Amino acid sequence: MNFKRINQILLGAIVISFVLLVIVGFEDYIKPFFAVADTNKTQRITKSSSSSRQKETTSKRSKRKRQNFAEKSQADKDAAQLADSGMMATYGLTFDYAHMTLPEVVTAYMDLQGIDHSNIAFSYKDITTGKTYAMNDTQPMTAGSTYKLPLNMLVVDKVAKGKLSMTERFDITNTTYEYKPEHDSYVAAFNGAMTIPEMQEYSLVYSENTPAYALSERLGGMTKAYQKLDRYGKSKAKVKTIQREGNKTTSDYYIQVLDYLWHHQKKYKDILYYIDQSFPGQYYETYLPSEIQVYQKPGYVREALNIDAIVKEENPYMVALYTRYLGGSDENSEEINPYGYNQLAQVAYVINQWHRVNMNGLKEN
Repeated sequence: MNFKRINQILLGAIVISFVLLVIVGFEDYIKPFFAVADTNKTQRITKSSSSSRQKETTSKRSKRKRQNFAEKSQADKDAAQLADSGMMATYGLTFDYAHMTLPEVVTAYMDLQGIDHSNIAFSYKDITTGKTYAMNDTQPMTAGSTYKLPLNMLVVDKVAKGKLSMTERFDITNTTYEYKPEHDSYVAAFNGAMTIPEMQEYSLVYSENTPAYALSERLGGMTKAYQKLDRYGKSKAKVKTIQREGNKTTSDYYIQVLDYLWHHQKKYKDILYYIDQSFPGQYYETYLPSEIQVYQKPGYVREALNIDAIVKEENPYMVALYTRYLGGSDENSEEINPYGYNQLAQVAYVINQWHRVNMNGLKEN
């Protein structure tokens, strides 16, 4: 092939390349021949794009899930209020449940009774929808015997790991105690030793202190037991769980304990059985219809009167209810104030009645 022919071919190639450059563009035709592929960047872009799509999908799915539970219609709420109006009037606890939020109804009750708004704290969660309400939920309140529920849960956790026996009898003769006569009575009644199921029953059903201290010794003592309570949640308050000094807690922590208990029912079935038997017809059950099943752990000491409960209404819910100074009680009180006890039971009714009007009957779409 002569040089003239070669020059013609080269000139033709140059012309064709120029045309392609104009038509296709530098980015799509020329640059790929010179640029080094950044595979890592490509992967990052791909992953980022995928992640964004995933987040968007999750967000949409989350929104769809929340939308599955529509609010009850106002007509349905009004009908539920009317259906229970006779009982409300009988108890003198008629409020506009159908048009108020839960904190508003509880506040209305406190105003009616002349109770300072800081003297009642609660956290509420509807189990079906996950809807929550709270009042003074990060305010430190005296726990009283409500500490005995997560204490029992810690012991069950240790049993589940095979580190404790449910049949062994543990010596209680040297167990730490709060009231010596109570301690001596237990030593005599159980011949100086108790099994864990016996400790569970008497600490939860009857809320006795000696079996609770005996349980704590299975965990290395009360101080070590308290250090493990964050297993079931942490409050957003300064007091994260239950503070050993002063026995302070928050309803924000305790609603998490109830939620953990509920979501591990199989593991804690014995605990649920015992708190189902706890104080029948009293505390949270005082004003409620007898057919409603209530798992409850009350707690009283000095100025504090509390109830933590899982309530099997048509739509079940859980509530951590903490009070102080009801009925004129104070830090020097040695007995439950009867008027304060009745106020506590009435608050429980008010919470439950709001739930019946606004939450019962909700079903997933």
